[in-house]
Amino acid sequence: LREECGVSGWTLLQFLGDAVLVPAGAPHQVQALTGTISVEQRFLSPENAARLRGHSTPPQLCAQLDGMLFSAVREAVGVLRSCK
Repeated sequence: LREECGVSGWTLLQFLGDAVLVPAGAPHQVQALTGTISVEQRFLSPENAARLRGHSTPPQLCAQLDGMLFSAVREAVGVLRSCK
């Protein structure tokens, strides 16, 4: 990949108690050397929310997007009400 696309890989050893954060959209590969438990959380950033509305979006992301929009509108209404 480095020669073809200019992409460099990283090797990371994770030990008991370590957490690894992989940025959203970043391709990654995992090789478990022992038995492991993996916890994954998909996060929808506000920057990407606008791009999702016009595409076929998985139901989980639609629900997260709807919640994000509801929270943003609720906060905006609260700010406007406090300006009276």
